[in-house]
Amino acid sequence: MRRRRSTSTAPGPLRSPVLAVCLALLAGVLTAAGVPSAAEAFSGPATVRATTRSVATTRSVAAVPPTGAFVRRAGTQLTLDGKPFRFSGTNVYWLGLDDNVRDAAGQPTVPTRFRIDDAFRAAQASGGTVVRTWGGLVGCPKCIEPHRGQFQDSAFDSIDYAVASAARHGQRLVITLVDNWDYYHGSKLTYTGWRGLPEWAFFSDPGVIADYQAYITHFVQHVNPYTKLAYRDDPTIMAWETGNEMWCQTCAGNYWDGSWTRAVADHVRSVAPQQLVIDGHGTDPSCRTGCLHEPSLDIASVDVVDDHFYPMQTDRVLSAAQTAARHQKAYLVGEYDWNNHRGGVPLTQFLDAVRTSGAVGALSWSVVPHADTAGFVDHDDGFQFFFPGRDDDERNRTDLLRSFATTLSGSAPTDVAPPAPCGLTQVPASGGTGLRWRGAAPAVRYAVQRRPAGSTTSWQGLTAQARDQVVLPAGGALWSDTTATAGKSFEYRVAGISVRGVQGAWSGAVRPGVTGTCPA
Repeated sequence: MRRRRSTSTAPGPLRSPVLAVCLALLAGVLTAAGVPSAAEAFSGPATVRATTRSVATTRSVAAVPPTGAFVRRAGTQLTLDGKPFRFSGTNVYWLGLDDNVRDAAGQPTVPTRFRIDDAFRAAQASGGTVVRTWGGLVGCPKCIEPHRGQFQDSAFDSIDYAVASAARHGQRLVITLVDNWDYYHGSKLTYTGWRGLPEWAFFSDPGVIADYQAYITHFVQHVNPYTKLAYRDDPTIMAWETGNEMWCQTCAGNYWDGSWTRAVADHVRSVAPQQLVIDGHGTDPSCRTGCLHEPSLDIASVDVVDDHFYPMQTDRVLSAAQTAARHQKAYLVGEYDWNNHRGGVPLTQFLDAVRTSGAVGALSWSVVPHADTAGFVDHDDGFQFFFPGRDDDERNRTDLLRSFATTLSGSAPTDVAPPAPCGLTQVPASGGTGLRWRGAAPAVRYAVQRRPAGSTTSWQGLTAQARDQVVLPAGGALWSDTTATAGKSFEYRVAGISVRGVQGAWSGAVRPGVTGTCPA
């Protein structure tokens, strides 16, 4: 996906219609699978007691790390512990270096552990079990390979932590090793630029290909201090992808003969033989049928072929999956426009086509985490997913994603208690007392309570419908208490509530003039 960083301060509403008819048809499936309807999950009375179930009275399913087994391929399908493995999931491209949060000099930053964990919790709560991310960090000061042949292993720390976090949250990883598009983390043009060569040389020059292979070797052999495993020995890493949307724009007619794919896939197989290899050759978004490069599908070291959808197209899914099956390869929808930002068929229709096509999985683009202060990180490429969504349409789509994950994998999404909010602070707000806090997935909404400042009286429930799916201006309020008596001071506390109504722990109480803090 070509990503763009917005300069806006808050995301605008979606214009897509609500999928009411589709949701009604799926209501029976959702109920049978134990997944609540959109109304059950995201709405209800304003009192805490009527809409939440506490951790003490509701069984919460713990996050289960992936097993010690590697995901394997058997013909056109993937297996885990000898059983079919199909999945829903998402993309979280920024786990190694984040362009959405910039430092004082305007440079990308290393994501905090909170944001990494938050993204995996959101992926898990959406029903996902696989996350795709970027591992190609080259040509920048904070990159793994800032200059040709010079590696700084300290730059692995964020990815190291992400691999360990993925395991804790029951997620497997697809790691893409280079980008076609020239962004902040480097790309194919970084490699050709190091040798003063044009773009096409990335796909044919022996020296450039050797440079890329050297990066791959260094990357997969890196030992993660959090897991004590080399990446190539870690079953949490399901697959390595040869690249993201790899095209040769300067080759005549965008010609692609597959020799580069063979050279890279064979090398990945030689240095990481236990993990899958995904062909990341891009296809023209305007293509409808016959889009895959079939000669590449005959490369023995390729296990899976990746395809991206902007917009979502059912005929192309079915055609491409049939092509992959004809060559005995697994087919993956590695990115798709989950919110119909670019039109296309309705989400429910697309997901049904993915399911019936025999594709091994589908990964939405893309999860955005909570900010380290309050609200969400500012990202606006049109496809951002602020779990569980900013409006009824997006929350209905989250319902569809959870149902799709249940149908595809055969098990309902994990539902865990949200972490306690932190950093709760009273701030000025029009018409009342404003509150801001750092929330955390898998909270879909928040309960708010108050009592007179300094008292030990019982807490009064104010709402169970406070939300935080916004990009918040500095010092802005997420929710305002408009019923507070003028001239009287109150203290407040908040708690997150999951999709299925599991309430997490309360935040610390906050009085006027006190700024709440969060762990480092």
